[in-house]
Amino acid sequence: EDVIELTKLQIKENADNKNELSHKVGTMLVEMGTLYDQKLNKQSKALTYLQKALQEFQAMKEYNWIGDTLSLIGVIHVKKSANQKALKCFRDSLVMRKLASGKKETAGVAETFHHIGNCEAREGQFEDSLKSYKEALRIKKSVFHRKGYLSIAKTEHCMGLSMLQLGNLDDALESFEASIKVRRALLGDHLDVAFSLHSIGRIFFHQNNIEDATACLEEAMKLKLRFLPEKHMSLAETQHLLASLYIKKQNYSPAVPLLKSALLGYKGTRDCDIMKSDVLDLLGDAYAKLGEDGHSLLSYEHSLKIKKVVLGKDGVACANVLMEIGKLKSMKNDIDGALFTFKEVKRIQKILFGKNHLKNADLLIQVGLIQDRLGNYDMAARCFAEALRMRRKLIDQNSEIGGNQSSLIAEALVHTGRMHQSKGDHLKSLTFFKEAIDIYRKSGGDEDVSQECANACRLLGLSQIACGDNENALPSLARCLELRERTYGTESEQWAEIAYDLGIAKCQAGIYDDALVLLDKCVLLLKGFETSDPERLSNALLHLGKIYLKKRSVDNAMVHFDEALVIRKKLKKNEIGVSEVLFQIGGVRELKKQYLESLVCYEESLKLRLSVLGEDEDTADIISRIGEVRRIRGQYDLALENFTLALDMYKNTVGETHLSVANTYHSLGYVCDAKNDAQKAMQNHKEGLSVRKLILGGDHVKIAASLDDVAGMYQKQNEQKKALKCLTEALRIRKLKLGGNDIEIGKTLFGMGIIFAAINDSEMAMDCYSGSLEISSHDGSNPKLEAQTLHQIGCVHAENCNYKEALQNWRTCLSKYREGGLRDDHYMVACTLGNIEMAENVLNT
Repeated sequence: EDVIELTKLQIKENADNKNELSHKVGTMLVEMGTLYDQKLNKQSKALTYLQKALQEFQAMKEYNWIGDTLSLIGVIHVKKSANQKALKCFRDSLVMRKLASGKKETAGVAETFHHIGNCEAREGQFEDSLKSYKEALRIKKSVFHRKGYLSIAKTEHCMGLSMLQLGNLDDALESFEASIKVRRALLGDHLDVAFSLHSIGRIFFHQNNIEDATACLEEAMKLKLRFLPEKHMSLAETQHLLASLYIKKQNYSPAVPLLKSALLGYKGTRDCDIMKSDVLDLLGDAYAKLGEDGHSLLSYEHSLKIKKVVLGKDGVACANVLMEIGKLKSMKNDIDGALFTFKEVKRIQKILFGKNHLKNADLLIQVGLIQDRLGNYDMAARCFAEALRMRRKLIDQNSEIGGNQSSLIAEALVHTGRMHQSKGDHLKSLTFFKEAIDIYRKSGGDEDVSQECANACRLLGLSQIACGDNENALPSLARCLELRERTYGTESEQWAEIAYDLGIAKCQAGIYDDALVLLDKCVLLLKGFETSDPERLSNALLHLGKIYLKKRSVDNAMVHFDEALVIRKKLKKNEIGVSEVLFQIGGVRELKKQYLESLVCYEESLKLRLSVLGEDEDTADIISRIGEVRRIRGQYDLALENFTLALDMYKNTVGETHLSVANTYHSLGYVCDAKNDAQKAMQNHKEGLSVRKLILGGDHVKIAASLDDVAGMYQKQNEQKKALKCLTEALRIRKLKLGGNDIEIGKTLFGMGIIFAAINDSEMAMDCYSGSLEISSHDGSNPKLEAQTLHQIGCVHAENCNYKEALQNWRTCLSKYREGGLRDDHYMVACTLGNIEMAENVLNT
């Protein structure tokens, strides 16, 4: 400043050197302006000096210096966010620099074009800015004569930014890649490289190239963390975009700290309220996915406040955030709060869109979900049906929308189907689920869509099971399992859920090996999850126990039943669940001939069931098993009482024409027979036969079993011909249904042989015994029947005084008994030994 004042005095004293001294003053004023701008960060003071310098140069018409000074003033206006002033300075600077250089193209002219492009871009004039950048790039390449120049790289980078704004992604990527190539080569790890990486990451983000975008932004963030303060806006932008990518990848945990840091960066910057609001929306989404509903709600509410101030309370942005707030309140069981929020959404959307808009259909879906949770299925069904109607109409009207958003129709179809399912109308729900699945399949391979399809397949399978269509239910559930395995893997909660459903379904369909594998893995996973449904775990264990029973692995069955019982006893108000497991344990004890323990389990099961439900079919089943155990233990009066009670209960709950009624009649017949009441026994067996015929027709194997029981009573009453008639009909049915070599046919032939022997028809008796022996010896599954048949054949030979043949058959019979593990003191073995002794005595004499 002193030098400037002294020079001004020299100008007054020495008029001959005025221009030279004035130029010196101008350049020193420029130096002063640059000092205040770049070193002291006092832009207003800098402008004062630069404007004085400009006056000096204008007086001397030094166009080059005028251009340079105007450019410096323009840069300061940019820093002060006075973009229009900056643009005017740069355009005036361009005129001056062109006047100074004549036709020669200079670096200064190129740089001015670059500055003009920057200002035009800030004004949103991206096509104009692109023209300015291209002119700057053309001149720079002409002036610098080589590609590897940082100034060229800077302009290529800015060109890429304008192209990005114009949606020219491929051209923008080409510019950014050219820029970063030079910057990496000349600068190495530098902040400018980070800017290029961020921009390339943005391109990949818009191209949905998630992995490459993530890689670029992660590298950009590392560099920015090295060179920028932690609250710098540029760093915040990278953290913001990278967190968005993590959320797209459903990787929510690392997204949260990045968003928090980005929020801090934006807070220190003016005019970034919308950016803050967007970060808060992303935070709300991430927190919600992590199950932190409280933090999510706070984030959305803060975002809503910003949007109301900046965009107005009746804007679509506010409606969108309110929708998310309503969903969260619904999840937190703040039903009144959720409905109030959705009412506000409805008000805004009515102003913006009128009545018929997809946004209104979205709102109806959310209200329907709340009504569903409240158990108001009719109200929920109306909401979903109206949402479906609107979406069909609006999406079908617009083919462009239909291509992208047909899955919205599928969503409404699934919800509508669920309501029919909830109301027990499974047959009607099938139509909705099938149409939804067809839409999802046509929508392509998007992961979210495939999981919606998986959910629809699961619901379809469950409804098909409820309709008794196991044949189609199993493929539906298997498809859901396949889709979830593809997305979540076989160690996830999502996979375990459907593995459970499919395992239960396969168990009920009798596909025990597959069911065992699925349920075993499901149980292992459920035990390992931090939170799992104990009721589901106990039910999986219960079904595993049932499968092991079917596979005759009684001890394994007992282990699983015991574990299920421990879990169910810990659950509140679970009397029915405990009763169910005790019933199964009673069955195992009965199989192991632990009849007293079995009886204790059955009676405890009955007590629990009666305390909650009273009389129903399952209660009758328990009473029937109690009766059977008492029959086995010889407690015939108590057994008779149990079976009579069970029979009345079955008739009252499932009607008189039910298989359980028929089975109970036969059980009563066995008890009456044991009590030597042949008339009542016969009456009950005939009743059982009649009920089975009404239900099953005349050619079912259960009819044959009923005929066996009736035949047995006729034999006891010495009405052998009637017994033979029953067994002949039983034989016909079994041959029709089971083929000619089933062991049941062998047993029937054996029984017929007994009757023929009783009526002294030795020839027919021998034919029946021979047929039975052929089946039992070939099959090998019933050595006892084989031995008994050999014994009876020996008796027929003895009756005909053919003791040699009789002895041979009895000796073979004895060896079969012993092979089967029977000791000599067993009554059948003792009888055979007596016959052998008698035959040997006869032959010896």
